Amino acid sequence: MMRLLTLLLLFGWLAPFSLSAQCKFSVDEVDEFDSTRLVSSLPISIGLLIPSKFETIKGAKIIDQAKLLFSHSESDQDSINSFFLTIAVPEYEYQPIDQGQNVLIALSDSTVVGLYNFPDRGTFDPATNMRLYQHTCIVPVDIFYRLSFTDVEKIRIRYANQKKTIPLSKKQQ
Repeated sequence: MMRLLTLLLLFGWLAPFSLSAQCKFSVDEVDEFDSTRLVSSLPISIGLLIPSKFETIKGAKIIDQAKLLFSHSESDQDSINSFFLTIAVPEYEYQPIDQGQNVLIALSDSTVVGLYNFPDRGTFDPATNMRLYQHTCIVPVDIFYRLSFTDVEKIRIRYANQKKTIPLSKKQQ
């Protein structure tokens, strides 16, 4: 009886910690056709504020350097059980993305991790007069585990003719 009471007290004390999430979810749904479940966080702004090519009376419209979205998909029918990191980056010039490890993450423990990126040609965003590129990267489970305990300090994107570094503030980490 004492053992059961101790166990209940332990679970009662740990329950609030296990139920609290670090981020809010924007999507948590199951596809009715193939039973694929998608869980996605709300997009967050990362980096600095930059001027866009959209001019107003007061000057250039100021926009976020990038937006980041983290998601997980799983399926009992396919082998789609993966974590994905999606970074939306506005660019001034045409910068096609090739497949490969073009997204590098600098962690606070002084290590750099490369993530596999899917190809993208970008889309024109009329709100900024810039091309918007979507870097969708697969995050392996071991890297996901490291990201849960280590802060990300910078993200570097390697294009064919240019490198772009996005620094993260302490609040964004």
